[in-house]
Amino acid sequence: MDILIVRLQRLAPCLAASLIAGATLPAQAQQDPEPSGARLGSGVTAQAQQNEPGAQSQNDGAASPLITLDGGALSIRSADGQFAFEIGGRLHADFAWHSGDSGTGVAATDGTELRRARIELSGRFQGDWLWAAETDLADDDVSVKDFWLRYRGYDGMQLTVGHQKQPYSLALEMSANDIPFIERSIANDLIVPFVDRAIGIRADIWGTNWFAAGGLYGESVSPGSSGDEGWGFAGRYVLAPIIEMDHVLHLGLRGAYREPSEAASSIQIQDETAHVSSLHIVDTGVLTGVDSIMLFGPEVAYVNSRFSLIGEYNRASVERKSAGDLGFSSWHLEATWSLTGESRASIYRIDDGEFKRLTPARNYRRGGDARGAWELTARYASIDLTDDGITGGREKTFTAGANWYVNPGIRFMFAWTRILSTDGSTPLRAGAEGINVFAFRAQYAF
Repeated sequence: MDILIVRLQRLAPCLAASLIAGATLPAQAQQDPEPSGARLGSGVTAQAQQNEPGAQSQNDGAASPLITLDGGALSIRSADGQFAFEIGGRLHADFAWHSGDSGTGVAATDGTELRRARIELSGRFQGDWLWAAETDLADDDVSVKDFWLRYRGYDGMQLTVGHQKQPYSLALEMSANDIPFIERSIANDLIVPFVDRAIGIRADIWGTNWFAAGGLYGESVSPGSSGDEGWGFAGRYVLAPIIEMDHVLHLGLRGAYREPSEAASSIQIQDETAHVSSLHIVDTGVLTGVDSIMLFGPEVAYVNSRFSLIGEYNRASVERKSAGDLGFSSWHLEATWSLTGESRASIYRIDDGEFKRLTPARNYRRGGDARGAWELTARYASIDLTDDGITGGREKTFTAGANWYVNPGIRFMFAWTRILSTDGSTPLRAGAEGINVFAFRAQYAF
């Protein structure tokens, strides 16, 4: 590996010429938010780099750029830290199997899939400007994820423009690389259609013990359609009165508003037993004539040493033009326990108002006593999609799982989910009680 790094350093001036040309300002100590450009604010400082042997170019006397392979991601930085370029990505390979679904009359789909296969390019230029371009190649298709430009020239604030996440819900804000479950809970199925990634502008500000974010958004990346597109805004506030290495208390409140596009003016809310399957237990069907949707809810997280607890509640109010308004709700409560002693408090980031991925105290090594990190998980979730003549159904589920973090980039996950109860409002829902879903994921993120 050392030989590879030396060779890359010799090639660096050509590879990074466009990134470092004209860089003259001193490096600023910054810490960039996940997922894009997360490692661009770290590494060897410009002064330390200049003190290293061979740091001067034989051609023009300029300092050579720093090239690293941090967790598998290739990173190239100018000597003064003002310019950087990084290539990263993720691979989530999943398997799901159902039992007890014969009573629904609709056979669930079992099998394997590439849940996510993403390549991410990110960088920094002129010190204060960040960018990210991430695409997903899963499902034999190409979809746009994070595509944004960010300014972070002031302490405690940043402004982002482009295709990005909306600031609503701790579970949605956290990366799928970091959440302790293979899939988010059925509680999130109520809100995803309205606060998933979209094109817009977002502002984040934070202090020692608080975080706030708000944004104005159009719609997600999609082919053009007739009529004006939909729009909405979302906001989230977090207060964390306790932030210690092994102890965190996180209290949050969020809200969002959205109006569908003129062409659509319809919505549909439904769950899925597994991403690979097409079995939906609760489903509102297509709701037409929708004027607006408003979301509201609190969130709380508590971490004490190796134990963590997270809870969220969502309330959705659907206003319709020629029919009665609707009210739906969902919530979940989840807990984790680290068998090897790691604390989720150590990966809490107030500048994002969220938790990052658990990192093993000691990476797994074959033949040694280092076991990586082992974690047990449990979750209870509920969703209610029935109101004013719309019988979307009610459902409650329980999930238990185990995660093995081999090292910071690789983890293996197992989860068992059981549908505890439904309202039995249709034959499918009546037959869904007692369904078990067994899932496995192999994950590599760099």
